[in-house]
Amino acid sequence: MLDLGPDSKSIRYEVALDILGESRQPFMRAIHEEKQKSEPSQVFIRYCETRLTAIDELQDDLRLNDLDTIERILTKGNPLFKVD
Repeated sequence: MLDLGPDSKSIRYEVALDILGESRQPFMRAIHEEKQKSEPSQVFIRYCETRLTAIDELQDDLRLNDLDTIERILTKGNPLFKVD
């Protein structure tokens, strides 16, 4: 783990929250695009909404001492938290 000084844990926590926020964007965009179709897929929309809800819950419940989860979020290339 990279040491960023005495506030390393809090910096990593804040960056993880930012990544979670950014990871919402593809789902929001996909919902918008799907709703523009003449026959939108409700199953796909529900899937995206469910993913958004899960991300929101993780953002709301993430704590500074959730080090393993924070590291997962910060791990580049992790498909669970991919940000374009």
